[in-house]
Amino acid sequence: MAAGNCKVAYYTDGWYGYGCSITEGACMFLFPDSKRCAQEYGEGPDAGEEEDEGADKHI
Repeated sequence: MAAGNCKVAYYTDGWYGYGCSITEGACMFLFPDSKRCAQEYGEGPDAGEEEDEGADKHI
């Protein structure tokens, strides 16, 4: 089950309530956000979407 705005976050009783299937540990954010994770770390299910959108603008 996804948690918050992140497709790979899940609820857990450890850390502060959210785990991440990419890092196999705690989510990097207090409130999971896959778009922000992609922007700041280049990881997660939304990584690469901005590059694809930018490529379309140059056509």
